[in-house]
Amino acid sequence: MGPKKSILLASILLVSVLAISSNIPSASEVPGVIELDGIGNLYGPVTFDHIMHMDIASCAACHHHTTGMPTEDEKCVQCHADSCTSCEVACIDCHSACPGCAEKVKESQQSQLFHIDTAGLTRAYHLMCVGCHEKMDTVTGCQDCHLKKEDSLCKD
Repeated sequence: MGPKKSILLASILLVSVLAISSNIPSASEVPGVIELDGIGNLYGPVTFDHIMHMDIASCAACHHHTTGMPTEDEKCVQCHADSCTSCEVACIDCHSACPGCAEKVKESQQSQLFHIDTAGLTRAYHLMCVGCHEKMDTVTGCQDCHLKKEDSLCKD
């Protein structure tokens, strides 16, 4: 390989690395602890140690559709052709806190909406968290994460 080709190849490689690394959030942008308080009337918030989980799993393990390369699926590209591949990383950005609310029901009637079956926020957490915990043979009981409030209506 000649020197011009080597320089061109090195330049392409450098630009590729810079493009990929620019989509990776820096440590200062990543929350250390996340409080999940979807059922606050009965239970205290679930304290999710984001840093600890980052040490044991890749970002893509949880942020399964929001990291990496842009979508190539022709159905997705109709709406998401210009979507940033790492802009939406919070679960609630894609998983509705109230999937049965009027707004979501109205959305589901749109003929071009392809992800009407996306799990709601609570279901998404449970599918992701419990599934991973089962694979790792660690805690999966409700009260391992959800601590009952003293004044809750749910009494043992």
